[in-house]
Amino acid sequence: MRRRVSAIIAAGTAAVLALGLGGSVASAADHDGSDGGTGQRAECAPGVPVGPHGERFYNPPSPLPDGEHGDLVWARRVDAPDGARACRILYLSTLGDGSPVAVSGIVAWPDRHAPRQGRNVVAWAHGTVGGPRMCAPSAAVKPAVDLVDYFTYDSPYGIDVGVPSLTDFLAAGDVVVATDYQGLGTPGVHQYVVGATESNNVLDSVRAARRIEAARANDKAAVLGWSQGGGAALFVAQNAAAYTPETHLVGVAGLAPAADLGPQFEGLVRPGPTDATSPAHQAALRTNVYRGFLAAYPELKATDVLKPAGLDALAGDGVACIEHFSDVIQNNVANNGQLDTLFKGPLEVPRAWHRRFHENTPGYVTTVAPVLVMQGTADTVINPNSTADYIRRACQFDQPVRYTTYQGATHQTIPFVAAKEYLAWIEARFAGRPATSNC
Repeated sequence: MRRRVSAIIAAGTAAVLALGLGGSVASAADHDGSDGGTGQRAECAPGVPVGPHGERFYNPPSPLPDGEHGDLVWARRVDAPDGARACRILYLSTLGDGSPVAVSGIVAWPDRHAPRQGRNVVAWAHGTVGGPRMCAPSAAVKPAVDLVDYFTYDSPYGIDVGVPSLTDFLAAGDVVVATDYQGLGTPGVHQYVVGATESNNVLDSVRAARRIEAARANDKAAVLGWSQGGGAALFVAQNAAAYTPETHLVGVAGLAPAADLGPQFEGLVRPGPTDATSPAHQAALRTNVYRGFLAAYPELKATDVLKPAGLDALAGDGVACIEHFSDVIQNNVANNGQLDTLFKGPLEVPRAWHRRFHENTPGYVTTVAPVLVMQGTADTVINPNSTADYIRRACQFDQPVRYTTYQGATHQTIPFVAAKEYLAWIEARFAGRPATSNC
């Protein structure tokens, strides 16, 4: 879930993500610094199959190759920060119902001698970018960079691209892997905020990083997530032991996590900060949730939650990345005072939908690792009151939970203002130091 304003930089999307035909993934990968063939410049690492050039990279073989979830299908080298190597990757994963899928992402590691015990892995789970394939962060020309905030004058991107503190993690000797999630980049409808699917994709990205022998990744992993990805990280903390028992998950850190879906959709959360564009953005996010759930749960019906105008918006959610989509709703609906034409009222929504919202709300079962949550008090996207609700649930269990609020921080600033805290916290977890709780 992401913050928006009435953006005027639709051209920014074209600058980074040149749209392919028929809704295919961005062709920005055509300019990834490789030679377009299978030579040394395109090779990710010895022994790793070289993936196709350009947007064909994101089209997996059909049928999918045999293998375990987390196995690499192929990879291709991309530009990396100084002193590091990086690759765009395609790997096997699963949906929440166990169906096999291919998922894309990136991996980066220090280009120097690894310690005897191997390198720890930091998995990044990104925030909302929208529904279409073309919105995949890895499809940017140079995806292996420190997080570039969309809401800055010097950003050429139509979405947030990169990993926060990437160069700091690499300097510390860590391997960093970042999933796009299923349906972003690769085919299929993105199962947005479906906890099992997203956590599977994150955990399998860690496995995929280990498949690159040159990266020397060990079995220790930490997850850092933001917004949508913060919620995914919390589900990783609940699901890791069952899904990838060989992974030693040392901790998960969530930046303004989407962690209170069930109570929010039932209207049980106290209102939080807002601004002039919040209603349109929340409508875009709500539509994104409906689209993801319709893909994941065949028993649900769009007409149970959406009015005719909302059904039109649902179709548009598969065309435009989140900031563009939010602007369309602002211009065509919110500016005319017609947001109420999109959605059916809470009392009209069947219990089947609410049961699924509840299933995809973390904090009702224990985590298997310590949790750090960081929340800005001026966040108009993730309601600070909903984050506090998650903390109250999580604190009922035995794992350490640390909650930090940042006065005046917004949804966009929290990855930057909280960097010192999550860097130190993750380093301490890798070092084996006990985590503290402030429940």
